[in-house]
Formats: sequence, C-alpha cells, structure tokens
Amino acid sequence: MNFLFDHLRIHCLSFPSCTWERCLFPRNFISRRSSSRLSDQGWQWNCLGKCVPKYNLGTRIRLRLFTFSFFLFPFLLHAGGPDAELDAANRAYTYGSYDESARLFQQIIDTRGYSAPLCFDLANAEARAGHMGAALLNYERARYLAPGDSDIDHNLQLARKQAGLDPNSYRWWQVALLSINWTVWLGIMAVCLLLIFVALIGAAYDRALATASRIPLRLLKNIFRGILFGGIPFCLLMGYVELSTIGFNDRIEGVIVAPKTAILRLSPFDSADNIGTIPEGELVTVEARHNDYLRIEGRDHHFGWIQEKDLEPVIAGSFDVEPSN
Repeated sequence: MNFLFDHLRIHCLSFPSCTWERCLFPRNFISRRSSSRLSDQGWQWNCLGKCVPKYNLGTRIRLRLFTFSFFLFPFLLHAGGPDAELDAANRAYTYGSYDESARLFQQIIDTRGYSAPLCFDLANAEARAGHMGAALLNYERARYLAPGDSDIDHNLQLARKQAGLDPNSYRWWQVALLSINWTVWLGIMAVCLLLIFVALIGAAYDRALATASRIPLRLLKNIFRGILFGGIPFCLLMGYVELSTIGFNDRIEGVIVAPKTAILRLSPFDSADNIGTIPEGELVTVEARHNDYLRIEGRDHHFGWIQEKDLEPVIAGSFDVEPSN
C-alpha cells in the first residue's frame, strides 16, 4: 500500500499554472519520502495530475491497470454472477421435473431469443418429458444454429430413432453450406475473377513483365497459364456453390408436432381426400401456402397439404413469409 500511495501523491512544482481541479490531492500533500525520490530517481511531473517515474515503464502500466480495474470490476461481478433463471431450469431437470424444466427453458428463449445451447437444453427436457414432436423441433433448431455440433446431432438422431424415424444427419457439404454465409462464397469468387483478369493482362505483356521483374519468361507464362486453367473452373464451381448455398438456406422447413400423426390431404380443403399420414417429429419442407394449409414435401418426396397447426417451423416466423416456388 505504501508503494501505491507513493505513486499516487501529486505535487505540480514544475507547472504552477496548471488547473488544480485535475489533481487528486491538495497542493501541499507530499511526503518526505516522495520528495527525496524526486532527486534520487528522476521523477517527472505533468500538469494532468500524474506523478510517474521517468524510467520505470512497468510501474506506469501497473498503475493504469489498477485504475482500469475499478471501472471493470462491476461488470465482471455482473457477468460472473449466477443466472437464477437457468439455475431454476437446470435444477428442475436434475430433480426429474422435465415438464417444468421445459417450461422454464421456453420462458428463457421467449425472453432472450433463440440460441443453440438453449434450444438443445429445451429439446433434452422435452424428450425426457415424452414430447417427441417438440423435442425433435428444438433439436432441429439447435442444429440449424450450430450445424457442426456433434452432440446436437447425436441427440437428434437418438430421438429420431426412439420416434421410429430414419436418421437425417447432415452431410459434410450441408454443414459447409449452413456454416458459411453465401457472401463469403461470393467474395471468394470475386477474388478468383480478379486473379483471372490479372493473368489475362499479364499474359498480354509477359515479355515486359519478365524484363521488369527479372523473372524467367517461361516461368511467368506457366504461372499465368496455371491461374487461367485453374481459376476458370474454380470460379465456375464457386458460382455453383453460391447458388446452392442461397437455395439451401432459403428452404422453409418444419417439424410435425401433431400427436402421433398428421393427415396429408390432396388439396388445401377440409373435405379433400386423405393421401397419407406423416409421423410426429418428421422434418418436411414447405413449398406453398393456402389459407390454413401448407403444401409440403416429405422425405419420401411425396407432396400434399397439411394443416398449419400440425406443423411448427424450424426457423420461427418463417411460415409468415410466402414460400418461393
């Protein structure tokens, strides 16, 4: 503490005209110990109210960190404090109150928004409570938010197996399309086009470039040819990947939440003929909408109309947007 206060004592001797409102202590506040060090260690003064050693850089850094910690300390306390809502939901899950745990996790999601960990915890609680449709829905939501998470995919496939459904793990290219935004693929394609343009210009002036850069002409030609023969196919591939990413991410998917099964109809009317059923928890793609009916495509590539109340979207609110054909 003596070390700290010795470094905080202030006495503006060299600048008597400074504004004393910036000083931490009164003008006459200085100890003999500090005064003796002014001549022995070479202290420097400034009119901003600081007295620091002229040669000791480590001391200055420690003082700044010490001062900054006073401002950061309240935020650290708030960030590290217990989360009562999450604790209550986890406690209910630990004690076997799975319905109560699911209700608490749903309240947290309604307040804070969707995230992969929250959807994953909610899905676990719903699965333990025996609500397979809601469990699979939230597992799908968690996987959409974190497509490369192996724990989410493992629990999802286990829940699908318990519900009598076939596995639907993402392939590696699906994980890549969901993990990388389409603007990234667009940026890669733009860089590739720029390299092709530079290679075309360079091929036209290869002799001048070889003379100016002192690179052998043959090597320079091979570099430009490699860029052209490799860059053009790669650019076409990136264009295809970009279109695939846009189409894959624009899909509107939903999970059947109707108890046991949902009725698939030939047309969007209550009097329409039944053409089959879809089991609870199955993932389907929404193709069109008509009033309270949604036209869906099942995993077996069968099309039909289903009531909206029997289906929940993987992306919340996506049914409010007219699906693109």
